[in-house]
Amino acid sequence: MSEPRRFTPHESGVLLAQFEPIEVDLLRLVTSQLVDLLEDGAADLALAHSDGVFGRLLPDAYHDDDEAAAEFRRFTAPDLLERKTHNAQVVLSTLAAELHEPDPTSTADAADEERQPVTISLDSDAVQAWLRCLTDLRLTLADRLQISPDGVVHLAGDDAPFLRELYEWLGMLQEELVYAIDV
Repeated sequence: MSEPRRFTPHESGVLLAQFEPIEVDLLRLVTSQLVDLLEDGAADLALAHSDGVFGRLLPDAYHDDDEAAAEFRRFTAPDLLERKTHNAQVVLSTLAAELHEPDPTSTADAADEERQPVTISLDSDAVQAWLRCLTDLRLTLADRLQISPDGVVHLAGDDAPFLRELYEWLGMLQEELVYAIDV
């Protein structure tokens, strides 16, 4: 028996995505952190040049000419960072749109109630923003995990296992989303 698909096309033309509430919480957390990072980089382009994660998010256009690469980055980085921030904000808004706060007048004990899966509707623009944001999240984690070009993780320490699982989970989401739009 095959596992249910997370992303499914709907007859209206949108994709419906289903997540467990803990997954939504995790996506909101990492995407919010990405927005903060991108906004910090946009506010201080010197930071963007010194932090290795921006080397992955904004790769050099000219590998053999440092001056040309710096000039290219000077003209393109602000717009790229703005677009990346916009994509992440689209992800956050689609996640927030489907979340409903519990009714404070309810007499049910919230601890006893199981949180139900969350269904998110993604139009074609949101799908593209999600794909780009998932890429940016994985690039950021790849830098933090010190993943070399050959795919080897060099980060050691207490955070490494969690970050690696998060990196792989985001990759799985991205792959599932690509398959859903490729139908």
